[in-house]
Order: sequence, then C-alpha cells, then structure tokens
Amino acid sequence: MSEAVCEICGGTGWEVLSEEGVSRARRCSCFHVSATTDKLYSAARIPVRFNACEFDNYVPDPKSFSQVRAKKMAMKYAESYPVLDDEIFREASLLFSGMSGLGKTHLAIAVLKSLMKKGIRCLFVDFHELLTDIRNSYDELSRTSEHQILRPILNMDVLLLDDLGSQRMTDWMQDTVFYIVNWRYNQKKPIIVTTNLGMEPTRASAQETLQDRLGYRVVSRLYEMCTAIELDGPDFRKEVRKAGSDFLRNRGEAGSS
Repeated sequence: MSEAVCEICGGTGWEVLSEEGVSRARRCSCFHVSATTDKLYSAARIPVRFNACEFDNYVPDPKSFSQVRAKKMAMKYAESYPVLDDEIFREASLLFSGMSGLGKTHLAIAVLKSLMKKGIRCLFVDFHELLTDIRNSYDELSRTSEHQILRPILNMDVLLLDDLGSQRMTDWMQDTVFYIVNWRYNQKKPIIVTTNLGMEPTRASAQETLQDRLGYRVVSRLYEMCTAIELDGPDFRKEVRKAGSDFLRNRGEAGSS
C-alpha cells in the first residue's frame, strides 16, 4: 500500500505561504527533521572561528552601499529559501566577491545558519583544505579516498565553498573544481561561493581572476548559477587591529604622562 501524500505540501515537506504578495516557505507540519539543529551544525563543519557569525552582528560600513546591499540580499535569500524570486536569485546559488576583510564569509555562514534552522543540510568547505585533502587521498597510506571526500560535497543540500581560487591551480585541481561545480550545476543543487578574485580578466586590471585560475568552463557555470554579490570598502580586520593598537598606544601615553 502506498503512503498517503500530504494534502498541504504534496509530499515536498514545504508549505508555501503568500504574505503581501510575497511567497514564503516554511516546513510543513507533516515534516519531521531527523536530526536536531545541533547535529546539523556539527555536520556542517563550520570552523570554530566563525561560530559567532550571524546577520545581527554583521555591521556594514555605512559608507559602503555594496556592504549594505550584500547584507540585505543575503538575508532575503535566507528568509525566502527554498521559494526564491527567480529574477533575483536565478538558480538559488550565490557568489560573494571582494577583497579580504569585508565580511563575505561572515554573511555566507549567516545564510547557512538560517537554512539549517529550517532543517536544511549544509556544508562548509574551505577551498585550500579541500585541495589538500584530495591531494593527500592519493597517498598510499591514506585511508580516505577521493570519492569519500567528494561524496558529501556533491550531495549536500547547500554547499558553501569558501575562498574559491585562493591558490594557483594545476590541471588536476582545475578538473576537480570543474567536476564539483558541473555536478551541482547539472543537479541544480545550490552552491554558495566566496572569493577574493574577480570573475574574468578586464583591461583595467592585470590581477589574476577566477577565470585565470579555474578556467572558463567553471566561470561560465558560476555566471549562470549564481547571483553575484560584490563587496567593497576597508578591510574590517585591519580596522579592528588598528583600533586596538591605537587604544594600547593611547593608554600607554596616558600612563607615562
């Protein structure tokens, strides 16, 4: 005997609501998340350093329109997922770009946390560590195969690939990245990317780009999959360090006077 299909969600596990003409999704009452939120967080492998990353404590530079916009876009994505505005979010993937210290990873992780509260399985993957793990899998003494490393990356509901293109690539590295992006592209599985690099070469800059490091095939798919969110402004980490140094120096001068 076949199982009865929920009349509310049609078996999808999601109930679509309309509020003031805007579609929202919430877990249907028939859905029971098999893992607790804590287990989802643990499985997401978010580094300890980023445990505190939330939308509430991301404070954009008021002088930077791009940072204000980036926060609004990230929050809208997290709130609406999985029922997203196709005109804004294309195929439900995001690409945060900009120089270091602007909060790209902060916002991306805040998105993951919001999705996990909805019972969505997410995974954080540091690009440099991924390549190291795959390289180590070729060691005869390693008990981990490349297939074991890539399986959760390919199959996770939402993948965060942090610091994409952070190092120069060999041919096999490019092939591996293409395999990951292309598989999720074909399966229409969302990917969230952060990168310090521009997408493709321009006449105005001689700096390396994602296209230089990953190849045109990868960049082409990212263009189609992702809503691009570019951030600019001063390096937040430098500002914090400078403020701390100034405080200590001023306190030392006050103590010696």
